[in-house]
Amino acid sequence: MIIDSHVHILPPSMRDSRDELAGLDPWFDVCHRGARSILTVDELLATMDATGIDRSVCFGWPFADPAHCAEVNDHLIRVQRDHPDRLTCFATVSPARPGAIAELRRCADEGLRGVGELNADAQGFDLSDVAIDDVAGACNALGIPVVLHCSEPVGHDYPGKGTATPDKVAGFALRHPGLQLVCAHLGGGLPFYAHMPEVAELCKRLWFDTAAGPFLFAPTAYRAVIDLCGADRLLFGSDHPLLPARRYIDAFAQVEFTPAERDLVMGGSALRLLGL
Repeated sequence: MIIDSHVHILPPSMRDSRDELAGLDPWFDVCHRGARSILTVDELLATMDATGIDRSVCFGWPFADPAHCAEVNDHLIRVQRDHPDRLTCFATVSPARPGAIAELRRCADEGLRGVGELNADAQGFDLSDVAIDDVAGACNALGIPVVLHCSEPVGHDYPGKGTATPDKVAGFALRHPGLQLVCAHLGGGLPFYAHMPEVAELCKRLWFDTAAGPFLFAPTAYRAVIDLCGADRLLFGSDHPLLPARRYIDAFAQVEFTPAERDLVMGGSALRLLGL
C-alpha cells in the first residue's frame, strides 16, 4: 500500500475566496502566490488514481484565525466520512488563540486522526510556549499524532521557510516524550544530527516526512535518515499540490532502498503510526 502522508486540501469556497484569505492571513498569502494551487478533494482523488496512491493523509492549512481552522476542520470531517478507505484527515487548531483545546477535542470526537500541520510562524506561537505544550498534552492524552512544520536553519530562502529549526524542535520533543510527533520536511534537518548519540536516541521515537524534500535536499538525504534513524522513521509525504508524488518516487529510485525499506517508507510506517 502506498500512503502519501502529507497532502493539503481546502474547501472549494476557500479557492473562490483566495484573494480575501490572502489579505487576512500573511502566511497563506506568501505560500499561495503565483502558480501555487489550492487542491480540492475531487482533484486529489483523481490524482491519487492516476499515480497509484492508495491513501492520503490530508491537512487543511495552518490558519491563525480559529474560525478559518474550524471551517476547514468541518470540511475534512465530511471528506473523511465520504472517503474512509482513501483519506485520513487531521485537524488544524491555532495554539496561540483561545479555544484550541476544545476544537481539538471536538475534531477527535468527530473522527479526525491527528493534528497538523501546525506552523509556529504562520500561527504566531513559539515551540517554547505554554500554548503549544497544552496542545501537545491534549494530543498525548487522546493518543493522536501531531505534524509540525519544521525548517532548516541554513540554505536558500523560499516561501514557507520558518523559525522552527532543529534545536527548537528537539527541545519541544524532549519536553513531550510520549507525544507521537511527525516532523515535516525532514524535521528541518534534525535527523542529520543523529551522529550525536543523544540526538539519535531522540530521533528514533520521532517520524520525519519527505514533504518538499526535492526543493531542499539531494536524494542522498533519504538514505541518511534511514541509516541514522531507521526506515520506520521516514514517511513518504508529497506536500501536494506543491509537488506531485512522481518527483519523490523518482528521487527514491536513486536511493536504492531495499524492498523492506521501500515498503516502510511508502506506507508501512504510516499504517503503524495511524493504527490503520
